[in-house]
Amino acid sequence: MAGPDNFDFAITFSGTYTESIGIAKNQGYLSGNNLGPAGNMFQPNPASSHYDFYNEGNPIDYYYHSQTLLPYRLRPRPENIYGTVNSFSVFSTFNETSCPSTLGGGGSEDDISKLMEAKDQVDSIGGVLNALVDGGSTNMLNFDVATSTPPEALQTRNELIAKSPYLSDTVMKTSVAKEDVLDNAMIRDVLVANPHSAKSDEIINMLEDRINPMPDYMMEQILVGEDTVSALEILEAKKAWWDGEATKAYTRLLNNFKGDSLISANEDSLNWLFSYRNTLASQYDKVCWFHAKGEFGQAYSLLADMPESLSFTPSQDETHNAYIDFYTLSEQIRSDTMGMFKVDSAVATSLQVIATSNNGVPGAYARNILITAGKINYQEPIFLPDTYLKQAKKKKFRGVKESGDASILTVYPNPAQDYFVVKIKLDKFKGRGLINLYDGNGKTIQSYAFTGKQNQIIFPTATLKTGLYLLILEAEGKRLDSVKIAVIK
Repeated sequence: MAGPDNFDFAITFSGTYTESIGIAKNQGYLSGNNLGPAGNMFQPNPASSHYDFYNEGNPIDYYYHSQTLLPYRLRPRPENIYGTVNSFSVFSTFNETSCPSTLGGGGSEDDISKLMEAKDQVDSIGGVLNALVDGGSTNMLNFDVATSTPPEALQTRNELIAKSPYLSDTVMKTSVAKEDVLDNAMIRDVLVANPHSAKSDEIINMLEDRINPMPDYMMEQILVGEDTVSALEILEAKKAWWDGEATKAYTRLLNNFKGDSLISANEDSLNWLFSYRNTLASQYDKVCWFHAKGEFGQAYSLLADMPESLSFTPSQDETHNAYIDFYTLSEQIRSDTMGMFKVDSAVATSLQVIATSNNGVPGAYARNILITAGKINYQEPIFLPDTYLKQAKKKKFRGVKESGDASILTVYPNPAQDYFVVKIKLDKFKGRGLINLYDGNGKTIQSYAFTGKQNQIIFPTATLKTGLYLLILEAEGKRLDSVKIAVIK
């Protein structure tokens, strides 16, 4: 007969033992040869109180597969055996047909392979993202930007450019807010180097709310990224796809291993599955499984341990508390002979609080019980599309127009120390122009080609000596404007 949960195989008998009582003498030994191993699976990491075999009958000979690519233990351990088991290795590979599913249809081996492949891909891409995003540390880069000072403007801008196109929204929002350090030209360079910034309404709104708002032509340069898939987004999309594949395989295995009312669950496989998936969702699935079996103590113990082992965001912490409240009420409902079909008013009120205050799984669970108990009428909401979204951001942003300054060429700060910004403003120009920087002897120091009617260009001064320089803007074979710039080191 079946034993308690801490046994894989348990045969007990209160009478006198014979050769025909207990577990059969030859396990897996067929037709006079050892080509048919037993094909059983044991708990991967059993506790000391666990028994692989508990056989009070005669000793047995156990023939097991010597090879497997699956995460199961196929050989019983002597320290986890009550009685005598002689183990014999059989040169045969374990697969699904070795221990066929009792649910009909099988397929768990294929899903396990898919889960393992998907998890490997998720872990691999996740490792690349962890190394690339914000240079490997969002907290450190965000701190560097948040604590930067005006004299460090060029250094901060260059550090952000060096870590592009893998800047997080967190760092980019902090950068946009540092208007005293990163002016419009600098923050434009950073956001253009990270095209995914254009897809963040929060970042675009922050740009429009700066004390010195982003000019319309510079905003257009940033919003081009709205139609671009950045390198960061490509990696994130690959990771999301593989994570979706892992979730599908995990869900199929979960339903397979849980069994149904007629077929008992595969406890060992479920424990392995929860542990292998090892996500926040899988831990809550394990809590749900414990609770469904009536093992409330283990369910609450796991819930209590989760905040210590996982770093919750405020939103996750709120949802976790909702889980605790729900399962406390659920235990109370299960102890009532009427069950969920007739919950009292106090419990219904508490469930209503969870259902209305949490949009996650606990809220859905609470709402389902209220529906089952006839306490509420519920209709799934239909969210109509926002037709305003058909209008592109590039058509609706509120970038400011440049002032009517008559100057074609403007330079700031002047005098300059680490860098200076050259502003170009042309009314009628469609070709390609050139900005040349000359020293006091008339020697060309730097040249910068540009297109378009307006732009702002950053010139670092690291290679320049203290002195007076001349900037000349030329276009269409003509000298259009010039301005002097002083550099102080």
